[in-house]
Amino acid sequence: MPTPVFELYRLDDEPTREAVLDELGAIPLRLREAVSRADASSLMRAPAPGEWPAFQVVCHMRDAALVYAARFRWIVFDEDPFLPNYNEDNWVAASRDTVDDLPAILDELAASRSDMIRVLRRLPDEAWTRTGRHEVIGPVALEPYVRHQLAHDRAHLAQLEAALVPRLPGEDA
Repeated sequence: MPTPVFELYRLDDEPTREAVLDELGAIPLRLREAVSRADASSLMRAPAPGEWPAFQVVCHMRDAALVYAARFRWIVFDEDPFLPNYNEDNWVAASRDTVDDLPAILDELAASRSDMIRVLRRLPDEAWTRTGRHEVIGPVALEPYVRHQLAHDRAHLAQLEAALVPRLPGEDA
């Protein structure tokens, strides 16, 4: 099986480290607000063939928040740790989450994110250059990797919002 090609997401802007942490900390609330206006059928409607419905985007963002929080902790607390990859499609499919689980999923994401932000806010400047070895990407430094998570979250928030755009009667995804 070929090794997946993967690069870090890049931000289009250059927010300060503090602004990055503030925005990452606000993502759970932004997700709650975005899905609060949606009914179950809207959450489960795929915007196009092969694309995740909004609900699956939320599940993926929860999974990614958990994985990145663990990876960031490894980088902060260990010396150049190995950072395992995970199959995001398998995690979403295998979780068997339902729309009824949405409040718990959002709570899980918020708790994980809150913990991660607390750890990162307490780091001295020199800790932001700490590194890990990602299974697919190779060497990663903490600060660009944290910025990658923000770019990842922004992309998936936009995906989620697009998936929740109301469809005209008879219009299929």
